[in-house]
Amino acid sequence: MSRRPQFLLLLALASVCGAVAVWLAAFHVAVLRGYDAGAMQAFTGVARPPLEPSIAGVAVLADPTWFLAGCGALTLLALLRRRWLMALAVPAIALGANATTQLLKPALADPRTLDLHGVQMIYHGSWPSGHSTASMSLALCFVLVVGPRLRPLAAVIGAGYAIAVGYALVALGYHLPSDVLGGYLVAATFALVGAAALAALEARAPLLAARERSAVVMPAPALAAAVGAVLVGVAFVVSVGAPEMTLSALQHPSALAAGAGIAALGLALTTGLAALLRR
Repeated sequence: MSRRPQFLLLLALASVCGAVAVWLAAFHVAVLRGYDAGAMQAFTGVARPPLEPSIAGVAVLADPTWFLAGCGALTLLALLRRRWLMALAVPAIALGANATTQLLKPALADPRTLDLHGVQMIYHGSWPSGHSTASMSLALCFVLVVGPRLRPLAAVIGAGYAIAVGYALVALGYHLPSDVLGGYLVAATFALVGAAALAALEARAPLLAARERSAVVMPAPALAAAVGAVLVGVAFVVSVGAPEMTLSALQHPSALAAGAGIAALGLALTTGLAALLRR
């Protein structure tokens, strides 16, 4: 299935530490808290006609109905591949991550007031983002269940989906960038723990693990080129659709940093998991 379970669990612990670091920075470091709010201010300038309906349509793709449908489809895919343990792991990872996020929201609730284009918005109990957790958990489970030859492609597609949802949430003013990062890391923690459990269980019960060829790893330059092409294409469509708003967003360093951070983490999580899986 993958590398040693202990290594995957160590990475899961690193993901937990990363989530704690994001929470501390967003809630208890005044300068970074200000950058978080400033980035959101710039992002929300993009979610206006004619782009607002499309952006809202992207955010909807992580709603409960879509999430449950995606979870069911990935479980079915695991069953079709006769990966019985994986079929159990997918809902455990996805539902566990999202249940944890819903528990963390009220437990870590701390009102964050933001003047959003003249309107006072209070973000109370918004960390971590539930939609970001849902999208990233589906993206990582997608990487987990596909065959080894399709895993690099699944990593790019999954990252694109999760990053698009994350951007949409911030642009619509639903979540701060730190909320999105926190949701990604919660999902990554559960995916890594699930992968570790699969590795251990399939080693003990090899008959339950399908025998497949070793993974074909896409060369790093080719993967980077594919990701770059997708990002350039998205940026071009957005800039053509609303050039003035896009220019306004790009003039804010905090928005650039937040956007780059969301994209970098999303890609690192999906491509990293793909690299860790052997079959």
